[in-house]
Amino acid sequence: MTTLVIPTPRVFLPMLKPGLRYYGLRGGRSSGKSHFAAEWLVEEAITNPGLRVLCVRETQKSLKESAKKLIEDKIAALGVGNLFEVMRDEIRGPGGGSFSFIGMQSHNAESIKGFEAVDIAWTEEASSLSERSIKLLVPTIRAPGSRLLFTWNPRRRADPVEKLIPWHDKERAVLVHANYTDNPFCPQVMIDEAEAAKALDYEDYAHVWLGGYESMGSKVVIPPAWVEAAVGLAQDLGLAVDGRMYGALDVAGGEDGGDENALAVRKGIELWSLDVWNGLDGWQTLRKALKTCDDLDVHDLMYDPVGVGESITSSWSEMGARGERPKGISLVAWNGGAAVTDPEKRTDPLNPKSPKNKDQYHNLKCQGWFGLRKRFENAWLARQGRAYDKDMLISIPRDLPKLRELQDELSQPQHKLSATGKTMVDKSPDGAKSPNRADAVMMAYHPLVGKYDLSFFA
Repeated sequence: MTTLVIPTPRVFLPMLKPGLRYYGLRGGRSSGKSHFAAEWLVEEAITNPGLRVLCVRETQKSLKESAKKLIEDKIAALGVGNLFEVMRDEIRGPGGGSFSFIGMQSHNAESIKGFEAVDIAWTEEASSLSERSIKLLVPTIRAPGSRLLFTWNPRRRADPVEKLIPWHDKERAVLVHANYTDNPFCPQVMIDEAEAAKALDYEDYAHVWLGGYESMGSKVVIPPAWVEAAVGLAQDLGLAVDGRMYGALDVAGGEDGGDENALAVRKGIELWSLDVWNGLDGWQTLRKALKTCDDLDVHDLMYDPVGVGESITSSWSEMGARGERPKGISLVAWNGGAAVTDPEKRTDPLNPKSPKNKDQYHNLKCQGWFGLRKRFENAWLARQGRAYDKDMLISIPRDLPKLRELQDELSQPQHKLSATGKTMVDKSPDGAKSPNRADAVMMAYHPLVGKYDLSFFA
């Protein structure tokens, strides 16, 4: 018996977890997603004689457009050609197993039934898979222990593979995001191409090479690459973590809402903590936030007073009437729809020809998000060894709980122009969920202390 050794990038190890229904691999170009998937399927076919694999694409006009050639190449590279028989339109495996190749657009509810005995269905380029195709495919793959594997380069947050597959269900699904930076086997020529793309067009680089969503006519406010640059920045560059502590609370719905409260605390340039919770009313949420601020010696707590945030305003007033407000903590209303701060100052203090804040930004929310953008841009410049404004940085701890979720949220908002030509921010493009974590972080890094008359909150 020969031992089969398949070198595997560490990022893909979660994909080897057994007993799940859904396996997802998404990310940028040259991450090795398809190569891993093909090797994994060949290994599964060898260790499970009789395994039936269905290789799927949304459209497949000929086998040249399928994964057949890649699987053939992997069989040859692994030296197991004696175990497989390559036919014109299929590959036969050990114990009567097989690899079949189809395009979903060529099938309907009746014709797809012929694949009910399939053990694993692998969909390549799954971002192109239509809602109709997913609703045909998923219930068809019904054999006991059957699995569905999807690989794709993200395109839009609203694509069916992003929305219709329960990636959040950790008991049934695993989703791995991988880029060329995670692939130790990535050819140097592709690394060079990626670095060249980074210098030419950051937004396109973030989409193509880092697996970020494409802009769809708008522009991402903070590219994912800039967010990644801020992770562990202070520690890696030996930057001091000191300065004033600020807290910011983004308030969710009531006890039964699906939304989450988020409390961000920062110290100087460092995101000190980020707490997320659900299931509390406004009174309890405020008390919880104030307790955290008291524990961390935070004296200024920003919050969004609009909508559900009104419950925080009323709870704070009630605390005042009862004499229960904690000493040394000020509650500051941060209304994203308000006018910008420092309206006469230039958006770029170093460029006297840059527009004034009041002429550039539609409201405070937009100004806050672009202030955060500047911090992340400086983090990237610092990583590149280029000149940057040390007072306008942001550093995110590597051990921050649910770091990936925060990174996704920070790169979600997009900008566009208003009817009057000012810059606006859309925090939830394509119907995405409100980025509560990111909103709290944004407010913490754009504090209003000293900007407005806060006597009401004294």
